[in-house]
Amino acid sequence: MLESKTVKKFKADLIKTMPFFPNTIEVKEDLESQSLGSVMFHYLHWASRLIPQRVRKVTVEPYLMMDNRWEQYEDDVLKLLNAVSSGENLTEYLSEKALTKGYTVKENIIEKNDAWIDKDQLLNTKGVHHFHLKPGKLNKANVVLFAAVLRDEFKAIALFDHSVYQKKSGGMTQERRRMLDIFNHMISRELPENTGYMASPITTSGHPIHIHGMSQKYWHVVEQIDSRLGCKEFIANLYSDCGFPVPKKPKLIWLLKGLDLGVYETKTKRFFIYQYGHM
Repeated sequence: MLESKTVKKFKADLIKTMPFFPNTIEVKEDLESQSLGSVMFHYLHWASRLIPQRVRKVTVEPYLMMDNRWEQYEDDVLKLLNAVSSGENLTEYLSEKALTKGYTVKENIIEKNDAWIDKDQLLNTKGVHHFHLKPGKLNKANVVLFAAVLRDEFKAIALFDHSVYQKKSGGMTQERRRMLDIFNHMISRELPENTGYMASPITTSGHPIHIHGMSQKYWHVVEQIDSRLGCKEFIANLYSDCGFPVPKKPKLIWLLKGLDLGVYETKTKRFFIYQYGHM
């Protein structure tokens, strides 16, 4: 598909928003040479590491309060969970890597010999985010909260220290073994026939399969709708279907807000969503 002005702007906006590393003109040009579908895929993969701001119901797994560290960190955890249920912005509770390691070229992955350099392994394979217990860059302590985040639910699972990410030569750390035991129990509780540790299937590149599916759906929406964004009849129907008055000389652009895809009218600031993200 020949890139229209709206598609070109959409791709440029995604590249401008998504962090890439190293932050060089070569990496930027690599992204610019890719199709919108490819850029959307990388954007969605990165954006899934963030938490779109909205009110969520908080549920708590028993493993959290059974931890002998619960008494020490209870106040911090409850403040975080209150921020979740109040719909506050949770970005300050996330790792700095979530904000800086958005995309890198394949050559950099090979050079570093690290397939996970631009990915969150826990999120991609288990579908679980990790949160620091206090907001801010200076408060990234050793203990973190693992949680499964959906669009309207936040399931607090358990506390772990950073040794959960490490592997001993010849075996696992105690925290990593505990994490796998907890996840195995959770999966077997919901799917008794499943005894595996991988809750979120990934491709050989380490990317979640569901992100591939999302990017394909989003691309199909753009492909079907883009040529109609300047059509008066399409715009009139878009506004009338939602009960809004049609503005004079409207201008529609594509927008990915969090993980939601839609068209945005720049004057009235109306956002018409065509595909909702999973969280």
